[in-house]
Amino acid sequence: MIKESIFRTYDIRGIYPTELNEEAAYSIGLALGTLLSCKNIKNIVVGRDNRESSPSLCKSLIKGLLETGRNITDVGITLTPVIHFYTCTQDFDAGINVTASHNPKEFNGFRIDYRDAYSFYGDDIKNLYRFVKNGTVTEGKGIYKVADLFPRYKNYLKSRFNYESDTKVVIDCGSGASSNIAPQIFDDLGVKTVPIYCHLDSSFPHGVPDPENPLFMDDLEKKVLEEEADVGFALDTDGDRFGVVDEEGRSYSNDKVLLLFADYGVKEIKGKTVVYDVKSSQIVNDYLLEIGAVPKMIRTGHPFFTEEVKKGAVLGAELSGHVFFGDGEYGYDDGMFAACKIVEIMQKSGKKLSELLSKYPKTFNTHEIKATCSDEEKFKIIKEISDKLSKEAYSVIKIDGVRVNITKTGWFLIRASNTSPYLSIRIEGNSKSEAQLMLDTVDSILSVFNVNMDNLKKAEIVYS
Repeated sequence: MIKESIFRTYDIRGIYPTELNEEAAYSIGLALGTLLSCKNIKNIVVGRDNRESSPSLCKSLIKGLLETGRNITDVGITLTPVIHFYTCTQDFDAGINVTASHNPKEFNGFRIDYRDAYSFYGDDIKNLYRFVKNGTVTEGKGIYKVADLFPRYKNYLKSRFNYESDTKVVIDCGSGASSNIAPQIFDDLGVKTVPIYCHLDSSFPHGVPDPENPLFMDDLEKKVLEEEADVGFALDTDGDRFGVVDEEGRSYSNDKVLLLFADYGVKEIKGKTVVYDVKSSQIVNDYLLEIGAVPKMIRTGHPFFTEEVKKGAVLGAELSGHVFFGDGEYGYDDGMFAACKIVEIMQKSGKKLSELLSKYPKTFNTHEIKATCSDEEKFKIIKEISDKLSKEAYSVIKIDGVRVNITKTGWFLIRASNTSPYLSIRIEGNSKSEAQLMLDTVDSILSVFNVNMDNLKKAEIVYS
């Protein structure tokens, strides 16, 4: 029996082969095909990342889908945003990418889209598990074909970005699925491209690509300085998230990058909604109000951002590196598009990236801290903490976990990850002592629960 725990809020993710193997992928393909047949969804584009288990899992998933009468176009190794693009432009009813994004290399999974990059999540995932459990199958015989559609995505970016100077860009793909894609796109756009770790390697010898992880960004920061480059970008395994480094070798959190996009990346910001996630700095809300935008804090998770942008928000970003552009764009998260947008802003403004980003206020904060906790326990812990703190705290926001102000300018967040077995923690204060108070408070709260506190104990407070 397939474990229910791999059917997560936004997608399916599990450890290969103990939780997710070829037999499970075939069963999920049958169930998903049956579920989609109930919605008259026939034509599906399927791709995969370059993990060692991805080819066999993809093959088994496709076999199940075909046996329910779904027509499959197999595009091979690709990126999640490229699948999004195909569902928006190539007349597919749905898209699937076989990937576990930034999870460790032993994980794999399935991320599913409807037409126009609307997310398959929440109740859809729950219904899929019920179909798997019940074993009800619609029988049919679908058509299978292999197609190289990537030139269409590449041409889209070439039509969207027209660079006038040869900006020098370092790109770090971490041996993930973007390795053969990102350098090619930047070369075609006419920038000077310096690739590092841009060779496909399922062992991820330099660590699983994760731009939110400061350790993963170290080599990129050094290479930007060594090459005297104008900017550096890192992409995660499936290319939907990015990280950025300025010409001085300095990385920036994505909530600060959001403010750059709000200033330079949309046609008109005044009176327009900009969405950001619960992990983001208080500065985001304050600055957006200052420039006349309408800030809106929402739950962490790409489906919630896609929905908000489709409903009219001009821009959205998560701390983890997802960026969503409305304002006439397709509205999905695309690390490559965000990177191209940064280069465009630099060229049009005539300014260095450090100059562009230096205007935004700094606070004392931590990067996201991941405290390992079982999938079975993490949501129970959050509920217990929420109930307790609601009676005591200065201000509690419960849209996603608990974000708590215990002083007027100091806050902490504890939330359950929807993709992995851990609690996500972040703190912020206007002084180092205030930030330390937030950190000590979280330590005290979590000490009574069965949570691995190692990362919390090692957490560093930074001024950024």
